[in-house]
Amino acid sequence: MSMFRSYLLKNDFWAKKGNENNNQEKVFIKHDSNVGGIYAIIQKDNRGVRIIADGEEYFFNNFDKLDLFLNQLSHKKDNFMKIIKRRNLSNKLRTLDI
Repeated sequence: MSMFRSYLLKNDFWAKKGNENNNQEKVFIKHDSNVGGIYAIIQKDNRGVRIIADGEEYFFNNFDKLDLFLNQLSHKKDNFMKIIKRRNLSNKLRTLDI
């Protein structure tokens, strides 16, 4: 369990308050600007990590697959976010004195 814990902490997840009191599962939280909230739940029984992102649940017991999934998740661009960023950039470019 501590291997998954240290992996999540290295990847910018934060431990949920009150984790030390809960004996069954440890919850870690990360917020990504493209995805939103990502929840990682380390389970003692299954020896793995349950990830909840975009309203869907995934289970990993392999570090390589977990790493690939988190990288794909963080590089995923939402069309809405692209539009917002493009509008902000064009508004800033219009205010420049050229």
